Amino acid sequence: MEEMEVKMEPTLHKGRKEPLQEFLRTAIGHFRNGEDATGMEDFLSGMDELKRMVENDWNSQRPNIDMNQLLPATRKLYFFIQNQDITGIADLLEDTLVPLTKEWPERRDDT
Repeated sequence: MEEMEVKMEPTLHKGRKEPLQEFLRTAIGHFRNGEDATGMEDFLSGMDELKRMVENDWNSQRPNIDMNQLLPATRKLYFFIQNQDITGIADLLEDTLVPLTKEWPERRDDT
């Protein structure tokens, strides 16, 4: 009989911005210290968390995320990734994405 693999999605952080900011800050620190592989892992985890936050926000009755600000930042991020510009990624995360996420109001799970 085949074993069934169950993938558990984290529900603890649904709609909360702290995990995203922590992943991004950690990635920035690793990138700044030349630990690109570890930084990329944290960066990708942060992008997964950002995706969850945007999906939750998009499906909410009162969206809080301003896509007019987020989309240009993600376009620049894509450019830096394509060019393997780790310094550009770190700068964009630190100067644009982290401050942007601080502007988003906290969403409680019952909203």
